[in-house]
Amino acid sequence: MLVHWIWLAHKNGVSDRMKWKLLQHFRDPEDIFYADADTAAVIDGMTADNLKALQDKDLSEARKILEDCSRAKLKILTIQDAAYPAALKNIPDPPLVLYYKGQLPDLDSNPVIGVVGTRQASVYGLTAAKRMGYQIGKCGGIVVSGMAKGIDAMAMSGALTAGQATVGVLGCGADQVYPLSNKALFRDVEEYGCIVSEFAPGTPPMRQNFPKRNR
Repeated sequence: MLVHWIWLAHKNGVSDRMKWKLLQHFRDPEDIFYADADTAAVIDGMTADNLKALQDKDLSEARKILEDCSRAKLKILTIQDAAYPAALKNIPDPPLVLYYKGQLPDLDSNPVIGVVGTRQASVYGLTAAKRMGYQIGKCGGIVVSGMAKGIDAMAMSGALTAGQATVGVLGCGADQVYPLSNKALFRDVEEYGCIVSEFAPGTPPMRQNFPKRNR
């Protein structure tokens, strides 16, 4: 059930790497939810703090996230879904759940190019970024960026101008427009591409989120 996916994905006290190990050992998050401490303790690297965290079976936060997703019209993708990007699945600590708006393009069958850069770009830099995004899109590539102002926004705008889907990966909830100056870009990406986040809806753009986003 989705509620168990969300329970595990946002379980404090357990690292993303350990959550992935748990999922590889058990069949699905529902099995992890109902497992006792002795069953989970056999996993390599499992700590006493991990086990204590896993014994907290409160689903109220997960249920609230599901309700928030429904209100914000966010779709939910789990790591076991066919559309989950294969390249992301192959890092050591993949997010178990992604929340998204728009239409997720086929990221496994097309070239995917990450374009990121400074927020305080020169006129030349902005022009070059938009041209680069346009050319990537025209060649069939998918631009993935962070939707920050500056280089990120211009590269994504260029891809959209080429008629190609683009993907914005956020360090906040996928329902949060950040920065506000990119509100028009958010609308366009939501309509012609996809806005993705591993953070629950309503999560503000906190500094500690961005290294996780960047991976």
